[in-house]
Amino acid sequence: MLKVLMEFRKGVLFVRLFGTLNENTIKTFEVEVKEVIIEAGIKYVVLNVDNLDSVSNDGVKEIKRLKRMVEKTEGKFFLFGGEVKELKSLVNLENELKVFERVVI
Repeated sequence: MLKVLMEFRKGVLFVRLFGTLNENTIKTFEVEVKEVIIEAGIKYVVLNVDNLDSVSNDGVKEIKRLKRMVEKTEGKFFLFGGEVKELKSLVNLENELKVFERVVI
Protein backbone atom coordinates (compact mmCIF):
# COMPACT_ATOMS: atom_id res chain seq x y z
CA MET A 1 0.00 0.00 0.00
CA LEU A 2 1.15 3.52 -0.78
CA LYS A 3 -0.17 6.67 0.87
CA VAL A 4 0.66 10.05 -0.66
CA LEU A 5 0.44 13.40 1.11
CA MET A 6 1.11 16.57 -0.87
CA GLU A 7 1.42 20.22 0.01
CA PHE A 8 2.09 23.10 -2.35
CA ARG A 9 3.88 26.01 -0.73
CA LYS A 10 5.82 28.96 -2.16
CA GLY A 11 5.95 27.38 -5.62
CA VAL A 12 7.23 24.02 -4.38
CA LEU A 13 5.30 20.75 -4.28
CA PHE A 14 6.22 18.71 -1.20
CA VAL A 15 5.34 15.02 -1.61
CA ARG A 16 5.49 12.58 1.30
CA LEU A 17 5.29 8.87 0.58
CA PHE A 18 4.21 6.30 3.19
CA GLY A 19 4.24 2.52 2.84
CA THR A 20 5.72 0.71 -0.13
CA LEU A 21 6.66 1.89 -3.61
CA ASN A 22 6.67 -1.18 -5.87
CA GLU A 23 5.07 -2.62 -9.00
CA ASN A 24 1.72 -2.86 -7.17
CA THR A 25 1.67 0.79 -6.05
CA ILE A 26 3.29 2.58 -9.00
CA LYS A 27 -0.13 3.34 -10.53
CA THR A 28 -1.07 5.21 -7.35
CA PHE A 29 2.19 7.16 -7.57
CA GLU A 30 1.55 8.03 -11.23
CA VAL A 31 -2.05 9.16 -10.66
CA GLU A 32 -1.59 11.00 -7.38
CA VAL A 33 1.82 12.56 -7.99
CA LYS A 34 2.92 12.64 -11.62
CA GLU A 35 -0.45 13.62 -13.09
CA VAL A 36 -0.82 16.48 -10.59
CA ILE A 37 2.65 17.77 -11.51
CA ILE A 38 1.88 17.60 -15.23
CA GLU A 39 -1.60 19.14 -15.00
CA ALA A 40 -0.52 21.98 -12.71
CA GLY A 41 2.78 22.63 -14.46
CA ILE A 42 4.74 22.34 -11.23
CA LYS A 43 8.47 22.88 -11.65
CA TYR A 44 9.85 22.34 -8.15
CA VAL A 45 9.30 19.01 -6.37
CA VAL A 46 10.61 17.72 -3.05
CA LEU A 47 10.02 13.98 -2.70
CA ASN A 48 10.18 12.78 0.90
CA VAL A 49 10.84 9.04 1.09
CA ASP A 50 11.60 9.00 4.82
CA ASN A 51 8.39 7.10 5.64
CA LEU A 52 8.68 4.45 2.94
CA ASP A 53 9.04 0.95 4.34
CA SER A 54 10.51 -0.37 1.09
CA VAL A 55 11.24 0.62 -2.50
CA SER A 56 11.53 -2.02 -5.22
CA ASN A 57 13.59 -1.70 -8.41
CA ASP A 58 10.39 -0.63 -10.18
CA GLY A 59 9.86 2.04 -7.53
CA VAL A 60 13.40 3.33 -8.01
CA LYS A 61 12.83 3.50 -11.78
CA GLU A 62 9.64 5.49 -11.17
CA ILE A 63 11.52 7.99 -8.98
CA LYS A 64 14.09 8.38 -11.78
CA ARG A 65 11.28 8.94 -14.31
CA LEU A 66 9.78 11.62 -12.09
CA LYS A 67 13.15 13.32 -11.79
CA ARG A 68 13.63 13.34 -15.57
CA MET A 69 10.06 14.57 -16.10
CA VAL A 70 10.54 17.54 -13.75
CA GLU A 71 13.95 18.43 -15.17
CA LYS A 72 12.64 18.21 -18.75
CA THR A 73 10.46 21.23 -17.97
CA GLU A 74 13.52 23.05 -16.58
CA GLY A 75 12.37 22.36 -13.04
CA LYS A 76 14.24 21.08 -10.00
CA PHE A 77 13.81 17.76 -8.21
CA PHE A 78 14.98 17.10 -4.66
CA LEU A 79 14.97 13.83 -2.74
CA PHE A 80 14.59 13.94 1.02
CA GLY A 81 14.64 11.25 3.69
CA GLY A 82 16.64 9.29 6.21
CA GLU A 83 17.66 6.44 3.93
CA VAL A 84 18.19 8.58 0.85
CA LYS A 85 21.97 8.22 0.84
CA GLU A 86 21.62 4.45 0.67
CA LEU A 87 18.93 4.74 -2.02
CA LYS A 88 21.12 7.08 -4.08
CA SER A 89 24.05 4.72 -4.03
CA LEU A 90 21.77 1.79 -4.86
CA VAL A 91 20.53 3.47 -8.02
CA ASN A 92 23.79 5.22 -8.95
CA LEU A 93 22.41 8.72 -8.47
CA GLU A 94 25.22 10.12 -6.34
CA ASN A 95 25.97 12.93 -8.78
CA GLU A 96 22.44 13.40 -10.12
CA LEU A 97 20.36 14.32 -7.06
CA LYS A 98 20.45 17.02 -4.47
CA VAL A 99 19.74 15.40 -1.13
CA PHE A 100 18.62 17.01 2.08
CA GLU A 101 18.39 15.58 5.57
CA ARG A 102 16.04 18.40 6.60
CA VAL A 103 13.85 20.90 4.77
CA VAL A 104 13.26 24.32 6.32
CA ILE A 105 10.87 26.85 4.83
